[in-house]
Amino acid sequence: MDNANVKRRLTCILAADAVGYSKQMGQDEEGTIQVLSAHRAVIDGIIAFHHGRIVGTAGDSVLAEFSSAVEAVRCAVEIQDALKTRNDALPDVRKMLFRVGVNLGDVVVKNDDLLGDGVNVAARLETMAEPGGICIASSVYDQITGKLDLGFQDIGEQNLKNISRPVRVYRIGGVNAVQRPTPADTRSMRPKWPIWAVGMVGVALVAGIGLWQSGAMTKDRVLTGGPTVSSGTDVASLAPAPPSSSAKAELLQAQAQAQQLRDEAQTLRLQAQAELQRAQALAAQAAKVNEHTQTLSQSSPKQPPPPPPPPPPKPKQNEPGLKAATSRANSSAARSASTPDLARFDGAWQIQINCRRPSGGTTQQSLDVVAKVNQGVLHGETGQEGEPGWRQIHGQIGVDGHANLVAKVIPNENVRRKRNAPMTTIEFPAVFQEISGRGQTQHPRVCSINFSKT
Repeated sequence: MDNANVKRRLTCILAADAVGYSKQMGQDEEGTIQVLSAHRAVIDGIIAFHHGRIVGTAGDSVLAEFSSAVEAVRCAVEIQDALKTRNDALPDVRKMLFRVGVNLGDVVVKNDDLLGDGVNVAARLETMAEPGGICIASSVYDQITGKLDLGFQDIGEQNLKNISRPVRVYRIGGVNAVQRPTPADTRSMRPKWPIWAVGMVGVALVAGIGLWQSGAMTKDRVLTGGPTVSSGTDVASLAPAPPSSSAKAELLQAQAQAQQLRDEAQTLRLQAQAELQRAQALAAQAAKVNEHTQTLSQSSPKQPPPPPPPPPPKPKQNEPGLKAATSRANSSAARSASTPDLARFDGAWQIQINCRRPSGGTTQQSLDVVAKVNQGVLHGETGQEGEPGWRQIHGQIGVDGHANLVAKVIPNENVRRKRNAPMTTIEFPAVFQEISGRGQTQHPRVCSINFSKT
């Protein structure tokens, strides 16, 4: 590889991998794929929220890069919190835990892929993490110290496979990793909470009794020393300092934010699927309309293009809320332009057909018909079919507003008896706007057609 063409950059790499994925696939292939897909949807949404970019995925693993070490670690913690919430709702045989490793280092950029030791170190750190836990390199720790209070455990310098130098590794203690304490550790940990509870209750009782007996419950009195138990036992020394209320509040807030992010990611994914299905349906419908239009244009004589619609009236400058109305109109127009919807033409339309004499001059016949549009299909009819005075107009409106319409007219009884006029059929193109439309035909008569939405 030519060194002059090698592109490098400093970036933060997050590597995540499922624990026991192959074993679960052997036991329940379909169920494991469903759980992995649901977990991946949560992981991908949290990575995107923290401005990360997914570099690659291979089965049960994820590799992402971040421009900020703080965002990468926050993302890792929220991923583990979110997956714990999901796993708590699953039976034990379907729970799927992930290990996460985070490294800050120099990488080689090849197209959209990242290569080099920076990526390899992140992958090795991931294998060192506990199931449900996170391991970070010292390069990441140096960047987030003082910015994130997660509780770090320094496990010293580690010799990683295929890495030439030892790397100092830290475990993050603020996530719900699966712990495997020894029996000795279990015995030493067991009495901590009861002693803390007894100590706090004892301190509160002694302080309350002392204040009540001395009558010193005033605002000017300040306790300068810790309470003393009458038996001589130092109760306060038996209990560790309780967690602060601010830390509990921050933890609850972080959990609530993580749940909100998961819900938003799921909602966005469902919306994207719905929009895709809707766009595909519109595209198929538009293709059918275009095919029908081409068939009609080939079978009928060429028609002159319809006149352009009149420009919409300009809003008055002194109207209140002009800026807000303009903003809403622009937003609505942008949505209509990006996702055309035939439903915007739905409703009742007043149609006026004015036909002139073949030799020119004044209007020979003026017809009014009320038609209804439903999902782009226009149909209007007055009178009894086949009887004098019967009028019908129908056709299909495309998503772009263009339509090919057919009007059929049988003159009134007196006109037909006088002139023996047969039924007249007129085919013409038309263009529809939101509330108006126009059309014109030259054959067999010169007719202008105006549409107005009622």
